[in-house]
Amino acid sequence: MLTLEVRRRPGTGAEVHRVTGASATVGASSGNEVVVRARGVYGRHVRLFERDGRYHLDLFKGIETVQVNGRDFFGGAIAAGDRITIGEATITVVDVAPAGRQGSGGEEEPMGDTLSPVGIPGPPPATPGVITIPVTEVEYRSLRQTAYRICRASGSPEDLATELTDFLDRELPPSEWAVGEFSAAAGFRPLASTFRENPMLPPRMTQDLRSGERLSRAETVTGTLTLVVEPMTDAGCAGILVRESPRLAARAVLFLEELVQVAGLAFAGMGQRSGSAESSPARPAAEAAAPVPAPTESSPAETVLRQTDDLKKIVETVEREVIDRAMRRVEGNQSRAAQILNISRGSLIAKLKEFAIPDYRYLRRERGRRG
Repeated sequence: MLTLEVRRRPGTGAEVHRVTGASATVGASSGNEVVVRARGVYGRHVRLFERDGRYHLDLFKGIETVQVNGRDFFGGAIAAGDRITIGEATITVVDVAPAGRQGSGGEEEPMGDTLSPVGIPGPPPATPGVITIPVTEVEYRSLRQTAYRICRASGSPEDLATELTDFLDRELPPSEWAVGEFSAAAGFRPLASTFRENPMLPPRMTQDLRSGERLSRAETVTGTLTLVVEPMTDAGCAGILVRESPRLAARAVLFLEELVQVAGLAFAGMGQRSGSAESSPARPAAEAAAPVPAPTESSPAETVLRQTDDLKKIVETVEREVIDRAMRRVEGNQSRAAQILNISRGSLIAKLKEFAIPDYRYLRRERGRRG
């Protein structure tokens, strides 16, 4: 089985395809098993086929060359992690396994030449020893529920960070993970990590997050380094650091943005519990008489997380906040928001109606008047 992540051009969402047969063609024509409609992609551009237990890439007649990992490639074997560049499109080989499998009598049992695009239920059964990467929304919904259970059940920030690191390392391989705290003064401080060596954050990533960004990425020689944080506060916030190898799909990054927000709420709740436990009746009178600052207004996700264990309500509330944030960021542009959220525009419109999210196009009109 061959798992491919297709981006039609840089900065767009990814489409994941699973090729379960011995061969597949790639091109802009609808007759291909993997259809890639992007500038510079011919009707039938390349062919992928399995031979001697490995997958190979071959160019169709008239195609001079493509690029693999930034170098000209005229055909040959490919492996997991390779990035195939065809025109403006980039195809990342996420997972590779031979198309055939051995039957009980030792003979090879062929697997049908089928392709399962994103959203089609019933993926092929997992092969022992082969990593399965979540693809469908149903799979990511299950991941959210498991992650939110971890956030509610952990008793300390260290336990939560350890549980989340193990969970992410198990469910979203192959990558290196660290969960911890981020502050503008100290940067990222991991509480649990699967990194083989302590990663050095490029200064640009820290500057991005200090300026208000929630996600910063940097390309390194060992992979893509990504740090996701919740909305910044003066006291710091939760953060998830990952070295992506290969690069994570857009839907996985969106899942991390949701998870780090919930983890931040859990961290804050643990801090409040520890702070109340350390308080003593024997405090100085002046301190006891000091005015108590008014509590800050809780977000809907924080309120739901503290009031209920109903995972359906928690997931729906966080989903609404993420969609609302995306729509506000793009000033009501539904097409751009759908690309950021890695869902179709029709699905986005349905969710906007379901969650009664306001029309943020007025932000564009206000900006036009100010300009």
